[in-house]
Amino acid sequence: MKFIKSLLILSLLSFAGVIFYYTVPRDVNIELMPPMFKVCGKTVTYDDAKYIEIKKLLTENKNGWTIDWNTPIAGLYYSSPSYSIVVYSTGVHVGYKTDNGYTRLIKSIEHNLKRSCENAS
Repeated sequence: MKFIKSLLILSLLSFAGVIFYYTVPRDVNIELMPPMFKVCGKTVTYDDAKYIEIKKLLTENKNGWTIDWNTPIAGLYYSSPSYSIVVYSTGVHVGYKTDNGYTRLIKSIEHNLKRSCENAS
């Protein structure tokens, strides 16, 4: 009976730890941003207005992100081999490679950024 109680307590603590790990707010790693992205078939670099605008938004909203388990979100897609950003109507999704795998984060953010290639010119 002690073994079963111990196993049950260990299981509950493990479950709580997993829930905590995946729901605790995280910071987005802006330092990993590459010097250029592809956006709407064009390359934007660190000195382009679109790049500066998205980096500023991420810098101002660096904290409070959550892990994203969903499928990709429709929106304006900034892509590079190691870092991607999707700007959609109610927030931003960021994905990037780290030494430990691929991090996918999401956050609801009020913004005035373009959300599609049609209005991104």
